[in-house]
Amino acid sequence: MATKKTANKKTIAKAKPKSKAQTKAKQKAKQRPKAKAQPKKTSKRTPLPTPHSLLPAPNAQLLAHYAKLPEIKRPPNTPFIPQQTITEVTLLLAQAKEKLEAYAAHLRALDRKRLNKIGVKREGFAQRAFRLAMDNPEFLPHYLTRVRYIDDYDHYVLMQTAVDEDKQVTELLRNLNSENEDVFYTDGLDYYAAVKEAAKRRVDASEEIFEDLSPFFKSHGRKNENGEPTKKQALRDAKALEQGRRDGRIIIENINPKLTGGVHKVIDETFKDTETFKESEQGEYRE
Repeated sequence: MATKKTANKKTIAKAKPKSKAQTKAKQKAKQRPKAKAQPKKTSKRTPLPTPHSLLPAPNAQLLAHYAKLPEIKRPPNTPFIPQQTITEVTLLLAQAKEKLEAYAAHLRALDRKRLNKIGVKREGFAQRAFRLAMDNPEFLPHYLTRVRYIDDYDHYVLMQTAVDEDKQVTELLRNLNSENEDVFYTDGLDYYAAVKEAAKRRVDASEEIFEDLSPFFKSHGRKNENGEPTKKQALRDAKALEQGRRDGRIIIENINPKLTGGVHKVIDETFKDTETFKESEQGEYRE
């Protein structure tokens, strides 16, 4: 019996029509150029050159020269003076002092005030008077002869030359001494800073040295010889009281020497509960 072969009917689904937005997106995608494939980023980064690496390599001779130099924190402005030179200068000054002591007058401060000093203006007058006296000796007094006046002038010129030379030497010694004092005191400060740091770390034998040097840096206040505060300290206290930054009281008393005897007192007290006033009428009120 013949059987009929039934054909498998495949159902074909009809595609839905695409929208205008999808078609435009496809067209734009076709027009864009394809991006090139980028290499994968590695985690390692190339180090940037440091400023020291950009500089040329130092010279070996310079390094050896700097290695031989002593380590000085702050070298002085002037070269180091040999001890022999200082000794020779000191001996020369001692000899000059010994020669001048036989002729030097031992003057007190009051004696120096009474003597006439010659400055620029007075020196001009003295020079002009000496020149006119040499040209007109007939006006010289009887106790001042021409020979004595010339001797006084020559002695003055010689002494001024010695004084000017001494001023220059004194200036040189003062400048050298100032630099030496600065270097010497700086060395002491450096040592004190090292001892202070060692004492903080409790290094053996450093705390005793620190306790020995630390009193030099403690402030004991500024007072007069009588133990009273100085004028600046008193003004500072008065300003503090006026501005309300300190508690206290200031009393100012002044007595002028008069025949009848005058007294001027200023007493500033703000601890009162009652006050009185007097203008055109007298009255009294309580708080």
